[in-house]
Amino acid sequence: MKIERLSHTLIVIGLILVFIIYSKAFLVPVILAIVLWYLINAVNSLVRMIPKFSTKIPNGITLGLSTIFVLFIIFTVGGVIGQTINSMITTAPDYKVNLEQQLSRIMASVGYTEPISLRTVTSELDINGYLGNILNSFKNMAQQFLLILLYTFFLLIEQHTFGRKMAALRFDKERKERIATLTTNINKSVRTYIGVKFAASFATGLLSYAVIKYAGLDFALFWAFLIFVFNFIPTIGSIVATVFPSLIALVQFDHLSPFFIILIGVGSIQLCIGGILEPKLYGDSLNISPFVIVISLVLWGLLWGIVGMLLCVPITVIMINVFAQFPRTRSVAVLLSQNGKV
Repeated sequence: MKIERLSHTLIVIGLILVFIIYSKAFLVPVILAIVLWYLINAVNSLVRMIPKFSTKIPNGITLGLSTIFVLFIIFTVGGVIGQTINSMITTAPDYKVNLEQQLSRIMASVGYTEPISLRTVTSELDINGYLGNILNSFKNMAQQFLLILLYTFFLLIEQHTFGRKMAALRFDKERKERIATLTTNINKSVRTYIGVKFAASFATGLLSYAVIKYAGLDFALFWAFLIFVFNFIPTIGSIVATVFPSLIALVQFDHLSPFFIILIGVGSIQLCIGGILEPKLYGDSLNISPFVIVISLVLWGLLWGIVGMLLCVPITVIMINVFAQFPRTRSVAVLLSQNGKV
């Protein structure tokens, strides 16, 4: 009987993995639409906390204003990123010359006196090509964003019916209470994670902007935004966010001072905020094992790429809360948690 139950469980897990892998083109826009819908409602909740808005203005109007505000921010940021990448493509030849000078200086310090070029090091390094690929990927994302907007629009229209639909389901009182508790726990955990992560990432990006601007690196606002985004990726995000602008400093300048300023400055900011401040702000609300976070990061990164890396922690939080509600899967939730209390 136990073997039969185990085989059924493995078959279900296998089918779920197959569905997740082969339905990526469908699932990723839907998940991103839910994230955008959740973000709009979070902004609306903040607006409704203002006394005059909560008493005198209908929820539909504040929800519409929140939607316009969020979309305005997204389109503004998207436009700035596109313009920045185009500017980087224009300045790429200058970066190539600076990189060759840096390589020549480094090789000369170890006794190599012959002129050196990028073609000498590698025949496949094409900065313009890489930047062009990034720009094309950005354009494809912009096209897919229309589908995400469509999904989000229908979620916003139908969200007022969610409560009536739940009430119409003929569940007993105990099951309704369990669903209400599960929804509350998930909402609280996800909101805490997003709120703390957003505040910490914003502070990291802002302070990093000051360091990068002081070092004189081109496109400081773009790199600060990139640091803000990468900070939502656990563990490796902060490393990439520190190393990448530091390496760009090697390409832009003909001396090493900006490289060390950015590497040490941004690295120290990441260590103080991400390594010390964030864990204290989370407290016990983000009850996930650090090892599970790394495994989740790798797994969802392989399945859904960068989107999976960004969403791996909220997905794991939801899984722990769902598994904790059922006796058969409660042990899995305990193993995924940090302190064993679910």
